[in-house]
Amino acid sequence: MKNKLDIKILSYLFVIFFLLLLYRYFDFFIEITVTLVSVTKPLLIGGLMAYLLNLIMVRLERSVLKKLKERFFLLTRAISMITSILIVSLVLYLIIKLIVPQLITMLTSLVGGIPVLVSQIETLIENSDMEFLITFVGDNLTTDFNNLSQRALNFATNSVNQLLSSFVQVVGGATSGLFSFVISFSFAIYTLLSKEKLMKQIATVGQAFLPVKVYRQLAALFTIIHQTFSSFFVGQGLEAIILGSLCIIGMTIFRFPFALTIGTFIGFTALIPMFGALIGAGIGFLLIASQNFTQALLFLLFIIILQQLENNLIYPRVVGTSIGIPGIWVLVAITIGGGVGGIAGMLLGVPVVATLYQIVRILTYKKLENESLGLEENT
Repeated sequence: MKNKLDIKILSYLFVIFFLLLLYRYFDFFIEITVTLVSVTKPLLIGGLMAYLLNLIMVRLERSVLKKLKERFFLLTRAISMITSILIVSLVLYLIIKLIVPQLITMLTSLVGGIPVLVSQIETLIENSDMEFLITFVGDNLTTDFNNLSQRALNFATNSVNQLLSSFVQVVGGATSGLFSFVISFSFAIYTLLSKEKLMKQIATVGQAFLPVKVYRQLAALFTIIHQTFSSFFVGQGLEAIILGSLCIIGMTIFRFPFALTIGTFIGFTALIPMFGALIGAGIGFLLIASQNFTQALLFLLFIIILQQLENNLIYPRVVGTSIGIPGIWVLVAITIGGGVGGIAGMLLGVPVVATLYQIVRILTYKKLENESLGLEENT
């Protein structure tokens, strides 16, 4: 008992000493951390590439290639890896060749169409029996609406700029140089080909050098993190593809303008839970309104119906409870993540908060269970 107490005291002293050392040499630790991240950046990017590709590979090997995997493991691994790379490459190609030019065209049309939109609204009011409104608003109508339109345009422009900036940072980090890209890609391929062996080696080292309790706790922690992030990205990605496709099909059927541009953009922004599709719909409304205000109102009605279909049928079936947190915490994650990291922060904030939520939930129930067992023993 005394030895355990001494070890506990030494552990507390070590933690206090480490915190004091970190406080004293904080700038030095930051400099060392930045240097290490800079040096290992190709490997970190390669690990991220491997993780994202593995999300597709695992599902291919468990479904389409399940029978082939039982007889030809290496062939199955090669097919799933090449297929995953082709899928990701196709998505990147579509984003670079289709979405980015269309976004530029969309913003140009939006800026040029604002005067037309103002004129259409003024004509709509003048042709209606709303003389009292015209008298009340007076000469400030055009000015106020121009201010509102300018604010909406600034919001849309900033959102698009943040979206493009976040995307460029991710892609630019992976392709900043041919040498770094080759290292990252090679590391990702090697990791995917030998992921089972690598996981076994990591587990062996952990079991050899860590206490059993600590190893089990770390293994459980990484399991929760992996399950939360993989479920979120796969579910949210499928939901965004379905929503964007339905939007394009519906807009084409009802002959709305810019169907491919707006539908693709809504699908892309739908990666952000709760508010992503609304951002895309708002920009789509402004773009259509710059051409035809009546069609823009009909587009809003179409989006509202599509959102109800998504919230009640698509999202529960595709994403389900993969996020694992109540809606209020999703809102908190988006707010904090957006404030810290913009669009990328909004996207990553949800799985991070979901992971923390699951960890706190497990620890809370475990503590309550232990306390109830202790009360039963005392009684």
